[in-house]
Order: sequence, then structure tokens, then C-alpha cells
Amino acid sequence: MAFDFKYMPTFRSRQQELLVIRSFNFEKRMFPLLEIIKEKDRVNNNRPVADIWSEYLMSQNFERILVDLPTYIRDTPSMQDEVLAFNRTTLSNLQRRVDFFTMLQPAAAKVIPVVSSLFNKTGEANSITNQIVALRDIYPVIAVRTFTSTFDNDFEEIRANLTANDILIYDLDTVQPLNPLVKKQMKSVESIAGPYKIALRSAINTEIQNIKLDHGEVVADADNSLLDLFQSILKMDGFGDYAGVKKDDLNSGGTISPGFIFYDPIDNLYYGYKGEVKNLGEFQDTIVPAVLNSEVVVRLREEYPEFVSAENTGYQMLLSIQAGIDSGKSQAKFKKISMDHYLHCIREKIRAGELG
Repeated sequence: MAFDFKYMPTFRSRQQELLVIRSFNFEKRMFPLLEIIKEKDRVNNNRPVADIWSEYLMSQNFERILVDLPTYIRDTPSMQDEVLAFNRTTLSNLQRRVDFFTMLQPAAAKVIPVVSSLFNKTGEANSITNQIVALRDIYPVIAVRTFTSTFDNDFEEIRANLTANDILIYDLDTVQPLNPLVKKQMKSVESIAGPYKIALRSAINTEIQNIKLDHGEVVADADNSLLDLFQSILKMDGFGDYAGVKKDDLNSGGTISPGFIFYDPIDNLYYGYKGEVKNLGEFQDTIVPAVLNSEVVVRLREEYPEFVSAENTGYQMLLSIQAGIDSGKSQAKFKKISMDHYLHCIREKIRAGELG
């Protein structure tokens, strides 16, 4: 099975991210990856678990979707209760992981299951192999997600099990693409014949806080260089990231913190904007005017209008808020705006042939 997708936007099963999965047109060269981090999409949903997720996974907005039960999650005191419970009962248990993927069998034509080693989580050996063997009859395509911290231990299992129909996801987390460890491991990755290879990296540092953004300035801790380097330096077939937003630590609660990160597709940079006080009104009163009047947006409108066209639902929402048609008093809404804008920009780059 020959793949030709170039971009793998990665989402968590959180409200705004699930909304994007259901609404954005990924076309043929963008395969989303969904990390299921809790049993149901929302606590008060009483429908069967299989029905809930199948509804998301059978969308016509994408050709295929990768589904991951992420192994990197670690318990923290402030973690959301439903995430904590799912991590302890399903994400950490090999048989329950297999059972969960088996439950999604009705969506097998769309779904590519993602498996990872459980060695660092439970101490189990051969867990990649055991998951692949259990799922191979159900899913013709399987992906393995390995990390810079686990790759050396995972290597032999990956090489022994992945075929030309499969996908290898090399997750750098926040490690720089030019890091010496990555350079060393890439030699081993190149030696693995067959699978389609995707490099995944969180572009926005998890330590970034809205209150510490420099209003209207480049976000120095947001590094999207993987987009420029995945082919030329890493020799990978495609790349992935967290769709223009921060890969947060899944904490519960949080305070009002008006802030927004906006992607510049021409220079491949992120710009930060923040409110003057902790009030939701700052989103529409301070942040939206600053973004729409910025040099970045003016240049896009004048020289690269395809990036701010009617297809860019994130940008159109900013215009609607400016016009008073929609309310901007929602922190969650601006997360979706960030994702919609970023995804549209990457889609335009793919359409233009910039990513191969």
C-alpha cells in the first residue's frame, strides 16, 4: 500500500480538537492522528464507547485517520480525572489496549491503529510485537510510534514487524531536529526498509504561558523547523505536529489567561498576542484588532491571499469577531481559531507542492 500523505496533524480527544477533526477538510495528503486520552469524548455522554468514537473516525473529512492510545502520559496530581482513570485502566494495559482497538473494528476501513512499547510504562517486553500480532488480522495497516527516549530499545521490534504497508512515527517530542541524538538515530531509521516514515514534533514549547507572551512579537520558544527539515535533513516521508497549538499537560481547571498564538506561513514563525488584564473581553477588544492589523496579516492579505481566503475558517472567525457577528469572549474558541488557521496554511503549502 503506497502512501502519499505529507502531514500528520496530531490531536487529543479534547473538545476543541474533536470539533476540528469533524469540521476541517484534510483532503488526501493530510492524515490526522487522534490521541484518545479518555474513555469518552465527554463525561456525560451515555452512548456506547464504540459508537462515540466510530462517529468521529468515520468522517468524510479525511481519507484515513491514525488512532493512538498514547503511552507517554504520566499521572500528575492536577491531571483531569477522566484522563487519569483511562491512563491507569487502558493506556497501561496491553490487553485492554488491544480490546479497545478491536472495538473500533467497524471503522477499520478508515482507522490505522498506532502502537507503542509499554516497556517504560509497565516493564513488559515485546509489547510492540504482541500488539501488532493481535491486531494484524483486523487492520491491514498498522503504525508504530517510537520516541527518541525509547527508539534504541524499540528498534529491533520495529524492524522485525513493520512492512511496506505500515507506518513508522518517529516522535522527537521537543528535541530539536538537528540534535546529535536524532542524527544518530536517523541512521537506524534509514536502515528500516519498508514502512512510510513520519517525523513528529511538538512545535510549541510546553512551558510557554499566555501571560509571558510578548504582545505582537515572535514566539521564540515556538520552533516549527521540522517543516523545513523533515525531508532535506531527516529524510522522512512526512511530518507531524500538534496542529498549531501547545501539547499541554492535560491538567484540570485553569484560570482566564487571554493569549493567542498566530502562525505566519511565509516565514514559518509564530507570533504571540496577549490581553492587558485577565478578562475574556480582552480576546475581542485587544487581541483580535492586534492580529488583524499586524504586519503579518497585512502582508498575507496583500501578497499571499490564499492563506487568508474564505477557506481559512480560523481567519474568517477573527473577522466575524471584529465585525461583532460572533463573540470573542471564549478562550476555547481561540484554540480552535489557531488550529483552523494553521491547518489551512499547511493545506495550502501542500496544494502548492511546497512539501513534496
